[in-house]
Formats: sequence, C-alpha cells, structure tokens
Amino acid sequence: MVDMVRKGKNHTGAIWYRYGMAMTLRLDPQLEAELRLAAEEDHRSVHQTVVLAVETYLALRETAEVRADPEALRALAEARQAVQEGDVVYGADAVRDLLKGRQAS
Repeated sequence: MVDMVRKGKNHTGAIWYRYGMAMTLRLDPQLEAELRLAAEEDHRSVHQTVVLAVETYLALRETAEVRADPEALRALAEARQAVQEGDVVYGADAVRDLLKGRQAS
C-alpha cells in the first residue's frame, strides 16, 4: 500500500486509513450469533470479545513459535534453573552492577 502511495497512484489517505481507522469484520451469520452470545455471556462488548480473541490467538501463535525453537527452549530452561538456584538479581541497579562485573572480566 505504501508503494502505491509513493508511486503517485490515486490512494489519497491510504496510509492513515489502513493504520488508524476501525475495520469492518464480515462474519457468517451463525458465527456472528455465536460471537454475540459469547460477548453477552462474558459481559463484554462484541468489540472487546473480538480484541480478546485476536490477542489470545497471537499469544498462542507466539507460544508455538517459542516451543518450536530449540535455542529458546534451552534459554528458558537455563533461566528456570537459575531462578530455582537463587541466581537472580532484581532491580535496575543490580543488573547494571552485574553487567559492569561481566565487562571488567
């Protein structure tokens, strides 16, 4: 879309339209009815329910990416072990001191 604007094609306002405005979500009537029912049961607006569903989907997708990355899994296991052993520092000052110690060695 940005390339079309740069090339001078007639897409006035295309950038702000795509990144700053609400979108229309067209759903199958049965799916829309289920969404409305879920929103009502959860005491949320349909908008809030859709946002929650999208956030949940993206979080699950990110989790799947981490689980598929052996290096990330190793790093998480090492971090978990460090916490269990008490090898953890808290606070910005403690982290700065730790980094200074590493740079000095």
